[in-house]
Amino acid sequence: MGDRLAIDGGAPVRTRGWPEWPESRAEAWDEGISAELRDVFLGGVEGSPATRANAFAAQFAAYCGVAHGEMMPHGTDSLMAALTAVLDLDGFRAGGEVIVPNYTFVATASAALDRRCSVAFVDIDPRTRTIDPAAAEAAIDPGRTVAILPVHVGGHPADMGALRQIADRHGLKIVEDCAQAHGAEVDGRKVGSLGDAGAFSFQSSKNLTSGEGGIVTTDDDETWHRAVAFKDCGRHPTGGEWSHQRIGGNFRTSEYLAVLLSARLTTLEAETVRRNENGAYLREQLADVPGITPPHLAPYTTMHGYHHFMMLYDESEFGGRSRDEFVAAVCAEGVPVGSGYRTPLSDSAALRQLAGKHPTLVRRLPCPNVERVVAESVRLTHSHLLGSRDDMDDIVAAVVKVRSALTTG
Repeated sequence: MGDRLAIDGGAPVRTRGWPEWPESRAEAWDEGISAELRDVFLGGVEGSPATRANAFAAQFAAYCGVAHGEMMPHGTDSLMAALTAVLDLDGFRAGGEVIVPNYTFVATASAALDRRCSVAFVDIDPRTRTIDPAAAEAAIDPGRTVAILPVHVGGHPADMGALRQIADRHGLKIVEDCAQAHGAEVDGRKVGSLGDAGAFSFQSSKNLTSGEGGIVTTDDDETWHRAVAFKDCGRHPTGGEWSHQRIGGNFRTSEYLAVLLSARLTTLEAETVRRNENGAYLREQLADVPGITPPHLAPYTTMHGYHHFMMLYDESEFGGRSRDEFVAAVCAEGVPVGSGYRTPLSDSAALRQLAGKHPTLVRRLPCPNVERVVAESVRLTHSHLLGSRDDMDDIVAAVVKVRSALTTG
């Protein structure tokens, strides 16, 4: 392949593509999806009474090891419903403060803010990128804090054992943001079963997808009842059409989405295992590359969700070349990598504007680890990890080639 970088006109390490996502195979269409979608189309029921959506919710709840699941239109709606349910919010009173990690997608905070909660942004563990339990506990305001909202970011589970102890000591609720962690496990238990409720996304980039969609998971009957009411105009799961027990919105879903999700759930576990096998191989191979810190796997993690393969980049080991230069060079070699979140969420334009207008709604605690990670993060997506061993070797070869060129050029 030569030593000249592709970005400088050399031959790239790789010219073929990567596994597509979502994996839309003609065989899957022919084997059942087309017939199920046809049944919905011809059956005259594309929404309520949501037979297929309820069936998928039960199927996914069983996969997570909980009693209840409630399908939602989006992951953000799922977070809103979960917070409403565990905190018994009515949308009219102030909901209290929710502690969130400062390294996450905006929906983690906006869902809480939408439910009239304030947010406290705290630091992360720099190895797992998930909320630092010690930072979460230090941020608790006894007269204000009501919940912790850990994010299993990139698919690595947060330290739920430590967080559960903290929540129990202080009388707090826990809502898991599982948007990037389908199939991840802590000590053999699936995420979505470890807090008072979990919230998943099925948006188009997610490891289980229907383009858009979400679900709330919980073991608690009352929490489920409130999530249903939030979704279905205030109705109780067993109530009649005109029986409105609470004030709720309309977040009902399409039966077509449930068909796709039910079919794709059947392959999720095997795909998750495959990602873990390739993730373990990449961690081992990249550990020998100076300046690259592969993803850490905490001892409690028995299955990584691997929505992203999240590395740290040390420019001092790459001839002082910036993270962005490294990313561009590796992409040119045929391995599309990215940097991920480029700022702490509290420092984004949206949150800074909100804090300026409504300072009581946002607290930012010191977040040195977040600041380091946003400056040094490099990541692959989960579709890379569905490839072959040769594909993994191409990733390693591209990184090694770029490092060699940047340190000798």
